[in-house]
Amino acid sequence: MDDGYLSRAMNRVEDPAAEERVIRAAARIFLSTGTLDMRALARQLGIGRATLYRWRGSRDALLTDVLLWLGLRNLRRAEDDVPTPSGPQRLVDVHAVHIARITSSPGLRTFVRSEPEVASRVLLEANGRVHLGMIHALADLVRRQEKEAGWRAPLGPDRLASIIARIDETFMYADLIANDVPNIESPLIVFEILVGLRRAD
Repeated sequence: MDDGYLSRAMNRVEDPAAEERVIRAAARIFLSTGTLDMRALARQLGIGRATLYRWRGSRDALLTDVLLWLGLRNLRRAEDDVPTPSGPQRLVDVHAVHIARITSSPGLRTFVRSEPEVASRVLLEANGRVHLGMIHALADLVRRQEKEAGWRAPLGPDRLASIIARIDETFMYADLIANDVPNIESPLIVFEILVGLRRAD
């Protein structure tokens, strides 16, 4: 998977090791609390809050970086954990594990419930780094299945990834978008239909 998008999208600090330390510490706080307390993060890192803001910009910017980092890492782990051979079925299986883990994350669910306006802005913005970053990663996954299995994705990798990302968001964040219950079954069914593994009966 191409990690270049993440590197280009993030607000860089001068020291890559320091950047990684900030993101990992922020991700741990987010996953355990469902929020991101900048004062607590700065204290944990042993730096001043002003330094943290200078390095990472606003809280929204750091949340964006953390959520993209977690999403890309989750997709990589799903790929590592799924034994299905290359092709459309592997694409569906990796995607299923990926969205199941995101949807069941207690930290993410807490964040969506407690900060819906921030969550909507960070997770669902059409030109936002999280949305575009996950499309980029999904398109890369599609391309590798095409190359390794001699398969052609309907609509092409970029368009297919864009459609799937929006469908995923609609159902994974149903509590944020439509005051509904998150649901991962519907996007999986739609994905199977799109790649020709299920009839649209």
